[in-house]
Amino acid sequence: MAGKGDSEQESESCRLNPLPQPENKTEKDESALCVEASEPDTIPDATLQVEGESFYVSRHHLAVQSPYFRALFFGYGVESNKRHVEIKGVELQYFKVLMEYSNTHRLDLKRENVLGILETADFLQLEQPRLLCCKFLERELHLTNCLGMMAYAWQLGCTQLYIAARQVALTHFSAVSSQEDFLCLSKETLADLLASDDLAIFRDDQALEATMHWVSSDPKREEHFLELIELVRPESLSLPFLSKLLTQMKSSDPRARLISKLNEYCPPSWSVGRSTRRTRASETLYILGGPHDKEEQALYQFHPQSGRWQSCSPLQRKNLTQYSVAAVGDNVVVTGGYFRDVLWFSVDWVRIYECGNQRWLDGPAMQKSRHSHCSIGLDSAVYVLGGSMDEGLVADVERLVVGSEEGWQGVNPMVRAVERAATAALGMCIYVACGLDENGDVYAGIQRYVTKEDQWDVVSNSPFPRYDLVATELNGALYLFGGQALRFDMETDEWTILKEECLERKFFCGCTNVSGQIYLVSERKSNKAFPNMVLLDPYIDTCIQIDDAIPCPLPLRGCVTMRMVI
Repeated sequence: MAGKGDSEQESESCRLNPLPQPENKTEKDESALCVEASEPDTIPDATLQVEGESFYVSRHHLAVQSPYFRALFFGYGVESNKRHVEIKGVELQYFKVLMEYSNTHRLDLKRENVLGILETADFLQLEQPRLLCCKFLERELHLTNCLGMMAYAWQLGCTQLYIAARQVALTHFSAVSSQEDFLCLSKETLADLLASDDLAIFRDDQALEATMHWVSSDPKREEHFLELIELVRPESLSLPFLSKLLTQMKSSDPRARLISKLNEYCPPSWSVGRSTRRTRASETLYILGGPHDKEEQALYQFHPQSGRWQSCSPLQRKNLTQYSVAAVGDNVVVTGGYFRDVLWFSVDWVRIYECGNQRWLDGPAMQKSRHSHCSIGLDSAVYVLGGSMDEGLVADVERLVVGSEEGWQGVNPMVRAVERAATAALGMCIYVACGLDENGDVYAGIQRYVTKEDQWDVVSNSPFPRYDLVATELNGALYLFGGQALRFDMETDEWTILKEECLERKFFCGCTNVSGQIYLVSERKSNKAFPNMVLLDPYIDTCIQIDDAIPCPLPLRGCVTMRMVI
């Protein structure tokens, strides 16, 4: 991770801009901003002056919102005894917006003003406006600005924005490495990207190519080449790439000198007998589906890099439907469902597919039979949430540590019992979105389970509540699909409608993200599932529908993403 000093030292003439710089247009308003005296704490008792304009403010009201104003008004400085204070170092237009926010709690952010407001909020230590600006910039992240946003976020200390921008760079590394901004990275930042387990490349050909591209752009960088090349995995370099590199590169190519240097000074980690096999995580998609009245339900693995589907051992269960699928480690876990023998009834069955051994095993039975429920993997455990028993809906939640002998354990129940809801995990929290309640009504709430505290709460309400939604997490935000495509920022309780024509008024059976892209599988129309797939990548403005893209139609909650080490 490169510090601010590293970035500045790398190149004075090369500057990474996250967004186009807004023009400095100050509205000429001679009237002072007055605060309505609706409460004693908001009665104006001081005047702040910025660029000649006065703002009548409540010292206590601002001090509650900002350590800067708390120190200014109630610290031990000379300003604490004054009722008229001039503030320097901020621009009037942005200061005015923030003073309005302090009273109305409404912040009108645009691409043209967000950077100025963020920097002013950072200076004034107004945390909530700062957070709102950072979340706005997260929504503006794109392939073309993620590197600039990384540098900008690091400079301001916006940790979550930095993490989100870095993740976009990692999952789109091949495309990012051809951007002009890539050549402006510091050595430390490039090394951080190359060393990450999240670097989404099919082979290390791309890592070697990117490293040579960066080094050859500046003769002074040649001294860093061998250090950076240590981060490339030689066992993952392809022979065709190496052959082309050695036979077709002209002697005048700046990279030719680097290849000669590599041949002369082979990195210790590349030496036979010395290298420790380094791992890199890869994400893959599993789907379970097909007609439920057959003896077998098909299981397939999808390889995103090659677009290839691989048939796996099928699930031997006839007449089983409304089950839920989750991924835990390298296991696919199928829980519950609705089974027909003579009559339909809920089951407590658990089946586990071990991907490494390519076999199905029986897992310990759940404490309660259920169907139309949610399930999700988090760390080494799988959680089952809500759903219906034969007697009706349940709010009960159970947890199983896969591979342990403890069996299922009950945890605190949900705030509201729901079935046919959507679920996703963000960090160490599980979110259950909408669903049908005990009265058969659509429930709008977004329920959150904090695993470390074993506590549930309701964090928001969906603006478009529905049941049979599908959900996934991407870069710290919750995405919901079904009728409308929505993005939800938990920290700021902001909902954004994704305006994609291929998603409007459509419902899907499965949803997951793989390497920074969202896969929506098996569209549902009139209770019929189709074997198509939609690929959504908000960071390259891509939303593509592919017909006949999957081997079989899916039931609801029939697909998962698995993170595997290669």
